Amino acid sequence: MNDEQRYQQGIAVRTEVLGEKHVNRSLDNLNDFNQDFQNFISRFAWGEVWSRPGLPRHTRSLVTIAILLALGREDELRMHLRACFNNGVTKDDLKELILHCSLYAGLPAANAAMHMAEEVFTELGIAPEKINKD
Repeated sequence: MNDEQRYQQGIAVRTEVLGEKHVNRSLDNLNDFNQDFQNFISRFAWGEVWSRPGLPRHTRSLVTIAILLALGREDELRMHLRACFNNGVTKDDLKELILHCSLYAGLPAANAAMHMAEEVFTELGIAPEKINKD
């Protein structure tokens, strides 16, 4: 596969995972400074790694979220929390992942991710139901 084919495959996968709105916004904001970087992201992150058959996208989403949580990369984490539902991740999957990450990435990082996930759920109209204490 040549670079252009890898780029086109990357744009397709990136769009399927992150959504058309996100990818179009990135493409609409191309300029002479960021164009090479955006091309690199599309070709390598999405056209090469995310396109590999070795892991299903569901798993890739969970692994990505865990790494971003551990590294404290909030903007990317929020983006992947929104996008993970495109890959079949459920709220229960996220709940278990964040709980598990609290052991290995630290409670403060997991706590921040839990709150961020709840904010994303509200934005997406899938906020968890409140538990009645009575």
